[in-house]
Amino acid sequence: MQLAKRGDFTIGNASIRPSLRKVEGPLGAATGEPRVIQVLLALTDAQGAVLSREDLLRICWDGRVVGDDAINRAVAEVRKILATTGAAFEVETVPRVGYRITGIDWEGQSPPTFVAEGERFNRRQLVAGGIVATALLAGGAAVLVHRKRQSEFDNLIERGRVLRGTDDPEDQKRAEVLFRKAVALDADSAEAWGWLAITLDDYRTARETAITALHLDPKEPNARALLAYQQRDLESWTRWEDALLEILKDAPDNAYSLNELAFFYQGMGRCRDSWDLNERAIRVEPFNSTPLHRRAYKNWIFGRVSEADKIADHGLRLWPGSPYLWNARMLIYACTGRAEAALAFLDDLASRPPNLTAPSVASWRAALVAIASGSPKDIAEAERICSETAPLAPGLAANAIMLLSYLGRLDAAYRVAEGLFESRGPIVQARRGIRTQDLYSDEAWGRTQFLFIPATANFRDDPRFPGLCERIGHVAYWRKRGIWPDPFVRGALDPAKLA
Repeated sequence: MQLAKRGDFTIGNASIRPSLRKVEGPLGAATGEPRVIQVLLALTDAQGAVLSREDLLRICWDGRVVGDDAINRAVAEVRKILATTGAAFEVETVPRVGYRITGIDWEGQSPPTFVAEGERFNRRQLVAGGIVATALLAGGAAVLVHRKRQSEFDNLIERGRVLRGTDDPEDQKRAEVLFRKAVALDADSAEAWGWLAITLDDYRTARETAITALHLDPKEPNARALLAYQQRDLESWTRWEDALLEILKDAPDNAYSLNELAFFYQGMGRCRDSWDLNERAIRVEPFNSTPLHRRAYKNWIFGRVSEADKIADHGLRLWPGSPYLWNARMLIYACTGRAEAALAFLDDLASRPPNLTAPSVASWRAALVAIASGSPKDIAEAERICSETAPLAPGLAANAIMLLSYLGRLDAAYRVAEGLFESRGPIVQARRGIRTQDLYSDEAWGRTQFLFIPATANFRDDPRFPGLCERIGHVAYWRKRGIWPDPFVRGALDPAKLA
């Protein structure tokens, strides 16, 4: 199953481009790992017939014995590609037998091409191939061993990349194990060391691992991106931004750099630039839930609420329990006049992230009740509870700023913002969520991406907003770059007065 030798073809409403590992459908395009696309092609070639696990092993894994987990994940990723692109067919599991594609009229389906257009083999090529085959008999054992090790290495990297793209902490641990195995298999691979570096939680160990990768290859993109990230708050933002842009010149598909820049630009009010980078990240890693939940937010930011709803709902079907998709779904409901739907979603215990803590639930509930009723009493109670929970974790402070802004309690919202961004005032932030270890404890919540979304429009319109931006360094960045927030999110910011 050589993807480079397969021609492009159409199945149902989707176009398959094997050599580019790409599937294109009515909802967009998605790129899959080689093994995943091989499984899709094998099922397509079968034209509705059931392929057993043994068939898939023979066709896609060269007959090597791998665990059921490898096949399960490959099939799961095929299904995610089909769902992401809107392909009008599915992969059906036939219990205790195997898998097949359903939803296609195979009688009217043109058979896929097996050899790329224009490629032909003549007699001389076949004779040459025979000579090569004879030569391989002499050194065949060494070649086969090398191929087996390379195939095993590629499989470890491929599976680790897919696992790393989920929000599940257990998947992150599994990805680390796989990358460690890849390093053990080939200690001279900068790629393996680079992937391992961006999977590790411990800053020091991650940095040392990245340095090891760069000793082997000074251009290894993941290692460079991780070291740039760790320097972010020690360097000027423009130097950090330049470092990531330089990485993307060398490695345009480096998902780590794309995601970091998309996040940074949103926090600077550069919503359009953030949108473009986020879409690039999705094309590189269609199975990563991080850029998908951002896509939901970005559609909301640009006024496409129905599209944001669709993406949030679809994302939660693909990644049930994802804390960031859950939060996006809640916030879009809450701040688009649908507090009742948000309350029902909050009470759906099965859909809640497993590490959602009591302070988080209490602050959400108080704010949603206040939004739904609009009564002064409920609004005052929401202000009290959100102000009490805000110091516990950066995410609780971010939620308080958004919800209090939406409720029109701007004095309270600015008190929380001063505590979060400047460590001053009566609501000073605790040590990065040390008292509330839940999904909101991530230090990334302390950034400013949520200041430039519809929920905080009142906050931006307040005359205190330019001063806050001046004090926390944003104005200095905008001046130096000569790039200001998009006009529709500037609020009280006036570049002519601040330049």
